[in-house]
Amino acid sequence: MTEILLSYLAYNIIVGLVLTIIHLVKTNGKMQPQNIAWLILFPAIGLGKWIYSRNSESGEPILFPEKWFIYNYMIKVNWGYLAIIAAAPVLFMALMFFGVAVGGIFDMSSNNFDSYSGMGDLLEAGIVMLLLFGSIIMVFLLAIPYLILIHLPKTQMRTIERQQLFSQQKSHMESSPKPAQPSLKPISLLRDIHIYVLSLVSEFKTIPSARRKELDEVSTYIKDKIAKGETVNLIFICTHNSRRSQFGQVWAATAAAYYGVRNVNTFSGGTEETAFNKRAVDAIKRVGFKVDGTVSTNPRYSVRFSDETGALDCFSKTFDHSANPQKGFAAIMTCSDADENCPIVLGAEFRARITYEDPKISDLTEAETATYDERCAQIATEMLYLFSKV
Repeated sequence: MTEILLSYLAYNIIVGLVLTIIHLVKTNGKMQPQNIAWLILFPAIGLGKWIYSRNSESGEPILFPEKWFIYNYMIKVNWGYLAIIAAAPVLFMALMFFGVAVGGIFDMSSNNFDSYSGMGDLLEAGIVMLLLFGSIIMVFLLAIPYLILIHLPKTQMRTIERQQLFSQQKSHMESSPKPAQPSLKPISLLRDIHIYVLSLVSEFKTIPSARRKELDEVSTYIKDKIAKGETVNLIFICTHNSRRSQFGQVWAATAAAYYGVRNVNTFSGGTEETAFNKRAVDAIKRVGFKVDGTVSTNPRYSVRFSDETGALDCFSKTFDHSANPQKGFAAIMTCSDADENCPIVLGAEFRARITYEDPKISDLTEAETATYDERCAQIATEMLYLFSKV
């Protein structure tokens, strides 16, 4: 254990010097002296303190306190040390084994063909023993360091996240005017989605006033339905049901869960059946949605945003497909083409025009990923705003 502790200190010194040089170059030597000292002496702590300090000075919104940054970057530094611990005994045993094997080959006389023919079996047996004992040694060597260096700070980081995320969510919900209705507990979102959502709720002020009026009309419709004890069915409609309407379905369901609005079902459809575009699928994956899909010309995806609810069934279809409600629903038109081509949506009791620019315009360009992420964020922000008013 003493050797492990000493090697960890040596590793920290080397990593600290390397990180200090890198960050001094990045900041043109403008790092604060205390940050330099922390990086050199205790890089597992200093890296998080420096990143937090940098974000604070840049004016970027910070969701978590300094301790979260320390634990987060401590884990990254410590993973490097664990990799060294894991590699060292295996490398040592490999070198020792092959050294003995090579020595045996050179010691054999040229006429000792029986010994030479048995060398292959010796190597094979040696490799098996190497893997077996190497695995056992790694388990024993890594168990305690993993618990101390990775598991413990990760547990602390998750505790801070839960406290911070739910306190911010509670604060935001309390500041939003709510109609008189039974208090409902919000559904916990997956961690990455929750962090993403918190970064968007502060952007409601960027939604133009005219746009807010359109969204408020949908909010009023939902509130009225809930007040009557009725189920709310929302169908998001665009031409191909491949991008914007899929974003609408996914984010409306997520927003309803985040704000604890029950009895809301979300669907999507188009005037044509194509496929849930892979670029749009990748965009929601980058946010943190768990997505599983089938392989076909029109894949069927299972999209999950929480471990407390079932997955959404997402695939391209016409808006009157049997998977969608046939009457008593709200038709949310997300593209102007579908809005113009469907002057009447049979079965709809409410219709709203909330159109978005098609991210398809960036397909096969350098801006492709950025455009899909931007549209995903825009629709997410507006759906969150919409349900914050319910």
